[in-house]
Amino acid sequence: MMMARIAAEFSRHHHSYEGAALAQARIAVGLAEGIFSHISTARRVLELGHGTGLLTRQLARLNSGDIWLNDLVAPLPQLAWPGQGRVYPLPGDAAACDFPRDLDLLASASMLQWIADPRGLLAKAVRALRPTGLLALSGFGPDNFPEFSGWGLPRGAPSYLNAAGICDALPAGMEGLVLRDETITLQFESAEDLFAHLRASGVNGFAAGRLSPGRLRGLMREINAAGPPTLTYRPSYCIARRS
Repeated sequence: MMMARIAAEFSRHHHSYEGAALAQARIAVGLAEGIFSHISTARRVLELGHGTGLLTRQLARLNSGDIWLNDLVAPLPQLAWPGQGRVYPLPGDAAACDFPRDLDLLASASMLQWIADPRGLLAKAVRALRPTGLLALSGFGPDNFPEFSGWGLPRGAPSYLNAAGICDALPAGMEGLVLRDETITLQFESAEDLFAHLRASGVNGFAAGRLSPGRLRGLMREINAAGPPTLTYRPSYCIARRS
């Protein structure tokens, strides 16, 4: 049920995601820079939750061979993969897909929080890595969108983990290289602009989308009365190497 709802929301807003995903674009760059500091060549790469290709385009900077691209609903991003490598689609729920083996790099940006069993997914990801292979992930911490609690809105995703929480969820045999939490605050001119941002990025179904139209209008009046609103993202990063 949860994955079906996630799929419906992101499928509905796929066309508007790239323009609204300001924080996610910054996160993809930050994750990629962490990857590049530990690896420059990758013969076999898997990306989970490619979406519109924010991280994929960064990974194209690697001296890479083949890449497998997974997403629950999004079509393959339009990009030219460099070199002689090939791009293989791997659509569907990452928790249920069969991963390619002997990977040099498994990467995922801004997706882990949507996974009901992150520990299980991480164990599966590590099994797909070759020895010394790199696992590079970003998700969001438990204090993501702190504004929501003040507005009476529910948590946006089932599995918020900070960097230490991701590290703790890794199976044995992984060497932590990067553990980092970050704060990204977006400011909006009005509540209407903020909720338009949520809708465009696909989060609406887990927050304002649960409110009746009347309650949503009342909430926007309350928010606007307090001044220009903010939305605070708390991304978490973990890069680890398989021993």
